[in-house]
Amino acid sequence: MKIIMKNKKGDIPITILVLGIVAVCILAIVSFYASSWKVQKNFDIQIVEEINLIKEKADFYSNLGFTKEEIDSALNIKYDSQGRYILLAREGISVRYDFPR
Repeated sequence: MKIIMKNKKGDIPITILVLGIVAVCILAIVSFYASSWKVQKNFDIQIVEEINLIKEKADFYSNLGFTKEEIDSALNIKYDSQGRYILLAREGISVRYDFPR
């Protein structure tokens, strides 16, 4: 079976279009891989888990009948204009948890 090409002028732009699409796809894949590698390298999930642990401790102490002042001094909870909060910072990442009012 022989394929006969009738319009050879259309082959070059289509080839350039296909190669351009393939190049953009490869560039996107490399970009996603590089950004995920940077995020995994810099993001520490332990700090988020530590904030959750402090929050659960505060809820537990509150259920036991401790006052807010006792809980705040025991867990190093601070106050500002937005209310009560915990702030932990490590190596380029800081997490702030605002307690509900």
